[in-house]
Amino acid sequence: MPLSFNLISLGCPKNQVDSETMFTRIEKSGIKFTSDVDNCDICVINTCGFIEAARKESIGVIMETVNKKRSGGIKYIAVTGCMANNNIEALKKELPEVDIFLDTFDEEKIIEELAAIAGKEITRENLNRQTSGKYEREHFNLKRTAYLKISEGCGRTCSFCTIPSIRGAYRSKSIEEIKNEAAYLASAGVKELIIVSQDTSYYGADLSIKNGLYLLLKELVKIKGIKWIRLMYIYPMKSLFTDELTGLIKGEEKIQKYMDMPLQHISNRILKLMKRGETKKDIINLIEKIKKEIPEAALRTSLIAGFPGETDKDFGELLNFVKDVKFDNLGVFKYSDERSAASYKLASKVNAKIKSERYKILMETQKSLMPSILSKHLGLTYEAIIDEISNKTVKMRTYFQAPDIDGRVYMYAGDLKNNSNYKQGGGFTSVTISKIKDYDLLGVDPAA
Repeated sequence: MPLSFNLISLGCPKNQVDSETMFTRIEKSGIKFTSDVDNCDICVINTCGFIEAARKESIGVIMETVNKKRSGGIKYIAVTGCMANNNIEALKKELPEVDIFLDTFDEEKIIEELAAIAGKEITRENLNRQTSGKYEREHFNLKRTAYLKISEGCGRTCSFCTIPSIRGAYRSKSIEEIKNEAAYLASAGVKELIIVSQDTSYYGADLSIKNGLYLLLKELVKIKGIKWIRLMYIYPMKSLFTDELTGLIKGEEKIQKYMDMPLQHISNRILKLMKRGETKKDIINLIEKIKKEIPEAALRTSLIAGFPGETDKDFGELLNFVKDVKFDNLGVFKYSDERSAASYKLASKVNAKIKSERYKILMETQKSLMPSILSKHLGLTYEAIIDEISNKTVKMRTYFQAPDIDGRVYMYAGDLKNNSNYKQGGGFTSVTISKIKDYDLLGVDPAA
């Protein structure tokens, strides 16, 4: 009987791409996937180490797996990902039950490492089978949607961030490599590509490619079978958000009018402490430019509450900014004081209670704004990608909704029966927005 494996992927979409690549390598080697994590031969855990909460989650998952190994349910444990980077020796001492530790730069060695511990259970034939010479990758969660990672690492010096120390300097993949990955995903039935990177707008700059993201997108829209391209993690720097890029997003049908632009804060004083580079005026001018040139653009952002030195005045400025802009979608993180981050040395730390209060205020404010923000969609008909169909409900997303982080549109499943757009296949349908429900929307078949 062949060995079986289960893979647990933690953290961000960029980590998910790494997990999908490892999953494919393992499966191609002849090791059979099982959803039964309690009784698999091999359990691979791709950890997240970005902030303390993520590391605690990763350690918790590892300990659960260790307990299953002690009880005889699992033979081997492999741990990789961001938490392993820079910490392997310490983790080996603390977790001797883990058979393999790999950092993110050595994940391609997963089969060789498994062969070393599994002995004759992984044959040379299986080792050779997983390197076919062509790009292949499983994509998790959604049948028609896949993440496309265009670079590794980060070249920014944001004081709160540990990614450069974990993942290294920014390294763009070549346009040809990215195109090959996109073409493969399209051949596997993917219709929506979500472009991810630690800093998407910086793409190509490390290779001295001017206007790199624009040039990359010009190539990706040519991929047959891809219907939607969505941009995530755009750094809000006007010099990178060029007129050519804006024009392409506006004019190219495949590129969704959706921009995820993590701003983190709006107070000039806090932005300077964060070493973000841009000012309040820069951010507001960029938002105004986007709204003027692409009126239908959906803007998403992420903010940090309780950064060291954040006063009531700074927070009030941030709160008013949220109220004024009315972001289509918004996420908030409580500042995490990371020892390897430059902000760890900053004075005037905000205590946990105040951080939690500010986080809650921002989230409740955004929730209170959602009826006004979403009301502009009522009565309008959109094309939507279908994520899931049950006996009663269809879960779908329009151009202004990214998976997992934004809301969805829900339609009664019976409405699909007479929907001509859906009958044409491809996982898309038309939906008319009929009602608002918190962050989500309800829709009906426009032909009904």
